[in-house]
Amino acid sequence: MTIDPLFSSDELAELAIPYPDRIIRLINNGKIDEAIVLCDEMRESRILLHDFFADSCAVLWSWIGERLGEDAIEEMFRYIFKQSAERQYYDVAEAQVMPHLTVYLLAKSWRAHSCFGAGEYPGKFSITEDDEKFTFHLHPCGSGARLWQKGWYEKGRGGRLSEKAYPWSYNRIGFPYYCIHCPFLNEILPYESGYGRIMWPVDPLKGPEDECAWQVYKDPDRVSEKYYERLNLPGKPGKMLLAPAKKERYFSDFELEELARPVTDRIAETLKQGDFGKARRLLRDVKDEFLALHDLYVKMLLATFTFIADHAGEPAVGEALDIQFDKCVKEQIILKIKNMTAREKVTFLATMIFGTDNCNGSGYQKGKFSVQETDREIRFVLNPCGSGGRLLRTGCYERMGFVQKHREKIENLIINFAARNIPLPETVLKIVFPWVVTHFTQRKSCSQGKTKEAYSWSFGKKGTPYYCCQCGKIAEKLKGTGLQIDFPRSRRDPCVWKIGKRYPDNS
Repeated sequence: MTIDPLFSSDELAELAIPYPDRIIRLINNGKIDEAIVLCDEMRESRILLHDFFADSCAVLWSWIGERLGEDAIEEMFRYIFKQSAERQYYDVAEAQVMPHLTVYLLAKSWRAHSCFGAGEYPGKFSITEDDEKFTFHLHPCGSGARLWQKGWYEKGRGGRLSEKAYPWSYNRIGFPYYCIHCPFLNEILPYESGYGRIMWPVDPLKGPEDECAWQVYKDPDRVSEKYYERLNLPGKPGKMLLAPAKKERYFSDFELEELARPVTDRIAETLKQGDFGKARRLLRDVKDEFLALHDLYVKMLLATFTFIADHAGEPAVGEALDIQFDKCVKEQIILKIKNMTAREKVTFLATMIFGTDNCNGSGYQKGKFSVQETDREIRFVLNPCGSGGRLLRTGCYERMGFVQKHREKIENLIINFAARNIPLPETVLKIVFPWVVTHFTQRKSCSQGKTKEAYSWSFGKKGTPYYCCQCGKIAEKLKGTGLQIDFPRSRRDPCVWKIGKRYPDNS
C-alpha cells in the first residue's frame, strides 16, 4: 500500500542544511522576519544532544564506581583523558603565550556548554578580569551544576556522589562523580604532563544551588599556592615565556559581557537593528562553536566503553548500555517523540539529533547527512555520522601509526616554539589561534575497542565499534517498531537509519 509523501523534495533537502546556513540564506533573500524565527529555533537545537552526552557521562561513570569500586575512578579518568586531552590540549599548552586569546576560546566552549540558554535550569556564565587573572563565573555550569539541579544524584536517578575524600574530589565526601573530571582535566593531569602546571584551577560548587568558577591566570606560573596545596602537589615550576602585555586590561566590561552572551541573542539583535553583515559574521562564527566540546564528549564516551570492556569484560558493556538507554535515551528521546506525528519525528531527528551531531559540518572528516523518502520509509543517510562515523573514519580503533606519531611530535615542537619565539602581530594571532586550536583538538583517540563477539546490542556482529553499540542498543530495544539501522561495516561506509512510515504512534 502506497502512503502519501510526508515531505516535498525541497523540504527534505532543507532538513539537512545547518541552521546557520539556512539563516544566512534567508538574510540574503531579504526574509529577515523568517531569519529571526529560525534563529529562535536554533536556540533550542543543541540542548538535547548536549544533555544526552553529559547525562550519559554521569550515569556511566557512576555505574563504573558502583561496579568496580570507587578506587577505579582515578584509573578511569586517567585513561579517558589519555585518549581525549593529552595530545589534544596538554602537548601544546605551552603555546598559551597570550592569555586573552585563551579567554576567547574558553568563552566559546562555555557558550557551547550553555546551549544558548536553553533547557531546564539554563546554563549561563559571566567573565571578570583583574590584575592577575580572568574568572569564568558559572551560574550555573551548563553541565555539572545542571545535573545536580535536575536531580541526577537523587536515589535511583543514576548519579553517584563520592563516598570518601580524595585529592581529586577536592578532599570532599559527597562530590558529584561528573564533576570529578574537572580536577583531572584542568589540574592534576596538566601538572603531570609536559606542561608541568595546573592549567585552569576550579573553585567547585558546594551544593546543587551553588556556583563554581574557573580561573585563567594571565601568568600560569602565578597560580595561587592554595590550588596546589589542596591536591598535595609540590611547588610551582619554572618560568613560562609570555608575550608582553600592552595594556593593564585586555577587555572592557562590555567586551566581557558580549563574550558570555548567547550568540543567538546577538544574531537576533543585529537582525532587528539591520546590521546584516555583522549577523552573517556571527552566524559563520557559531558554526563550529559546539565542535571542540562535542568531540571531547564523544571521545570521553568512547574511552569509557573501552575502559569498561578492558576492566569488567565485554559483556559488561551491554550492561552499561542498558543503564544508559533506560536513564538517558528512553527518557530524553524515546518518550519525547512518542506522541509526535511521523513528520514531527523526522524533523526532530534531523534538527535536534543528526544536525546537531554534525556540528554544522565543521571539523575534520565533516559529518553530513541526507534525508530520503520512499513509499514505505524515511531514510537518514549519515555519510558520515557526526560522532561514531567520524571516529571510524579518523582511525580511532586502530593503533597510532609511525607517521602520525612523529607528525604530531613535529607539530607540537613547531607550535610551541613559534608561540614563544615568533612575535606575530595580535591581529594575525586572533585569526590563526582559533584555527590552530581546532587543528589540535581534532586529534582523535587511538586503539579503541570493537566487539570481539557478536551481541544483540552490537547489531549481531563481531567487530562493531563500541561507540556505535549505543545505536546497536537502540536498534535492539526498538526491534519490531519499524526502525532499522544499517551501521557502517567499513571505514568509508555510511550509516543508514530507516524509519517505516507506519512506525507505531505515527499519524
